[in-house]
Amino acid sequence: MNRRSFLKHTSAAAGITVAPSLMGATQGVSIIIDPRDPIASAAPPAWAVRELQSALSQQGVTAKVYPRVNAAPPTDRRIVVAGASIASAREILRGANVSMPSSPEALCLVPGNLGGRSVLLAGGSDQQRKEWLPKIVSGEATFSPAWLEAGGSNGPDSVRATARNDRITGEKVLVPFANTVDRLLVSARDGDTVGLFLVEPKDVSLTAVSTIALDAEYNVTFDNAPAERVADWDAWEDASHDALIALAGYATGGAERTLELSLAYANERDQFGRKIGSFQGIAHPLADIATEIQGGRVLSYEAAWTRAHGKPLGPLAAMAKMYTADVFRRATKIGQQVYGGIGFTLEIDMQLYFRRAKQLELQWWEPRYLERVIAAAELDGEKPFITVY
Repeated sequence: MNRRSFLKHTSAAAGITVAPSLMGATQGVSIIIDPRDPIASAAPPAWAVRELQSALSQQGVTAKVYPRVNAAPPTDRRIVVAGASIASAREILRGANVSMPSSPEALCLVPGNLGGRSVLLAGGSDQQRKEWLPKIVSGEATFSPAWLEAGGSNGPDSVRATARNDRITGEKVLVPFANTVDRLLVSARDGDTVGLFLVEPKDVSLTAVSTIALDAEYNVTFDNAPAERVADWDAWEDASHDALIALAGYATGGAERTLELSLAYANERDQFGRKIGSFQGIAHPLADIATEIQGGRVLSYEAAWTRAHGKPLGPLAAMAKMYTADVFRRATKIGQQVYGGIGFTLEIDMQLYFRRAKQLELQWWEPRYLERVIAAAELDGEKPFITVY
């Protein structure tokens, strides 16, 4: 359950009503918050939990907080407060056969899983495909790409981690959910080539990193870690198209939700005796960004359709991700201006969209790299991919 859903469904924000499904003469309530989760352990969710405990206590229902699912009494009604891909959330949700589509796990692991699937299809052995593809497709297994290095770019020339005799030594930065995924997909230099390897998280050292997006990112140190080669760098380049298209869809959805929040507040907030949405200084920027969001949606659809039908993709995936991520960031900037100072507080969701939009733009194939990819396709090819009449 994400923070907004938790506040909504428990009515903890008001602290005066309690969800009827939590009530029962003999049933207790267990609230699971993993202290390693930077979002669920932050101030607003912690405050909401205290409000919920107080409201339940007034009704004679005991609510206790536990750091793990298996620490809670099995007869209790359980609430998992999760802002990231934490072990406790995944444990209870998997056991209950419940998906978590609104959580950062579902969003941030999409590129890793799509990339892992495509890499296995492009270069994996029959045994590797048989072992991992069904699990990835079903959601049973998750991969996270460990490919960025400090001071480097997104290309193979920046890879300094080394692989020798199926062992990897080096360091990767900003690896999403490295503490909970089943395998890390690691790029490493193997002689004169750059290969992709599968590494178990238990064989590496993890250091949690604080990010502007408040998500679960880690720096990963490999010290002669066992590794299983699956493909060459070309397979990663090909897999990146799927991830870029997925990220473009993520950015488009994020921008649309940002616009919805902005419009709702603009039609709710009164100033000078009228709704602030009636002022041109607010209405016009919102109308402009709505148009750009639709443009990004069409570009994303074109890239996805082209890829799905096996047609020449060219720079479409790079264009889609670069443009939609830029629109997402600018939509959150406008949203912050609509909300004013309150938009920067942790109690308001706009700040989280603002954070995620900026990190999405920079972390997954940053704009300068994508610009070079697009320029090379348009200027260095025999024929430009995009023809402007």
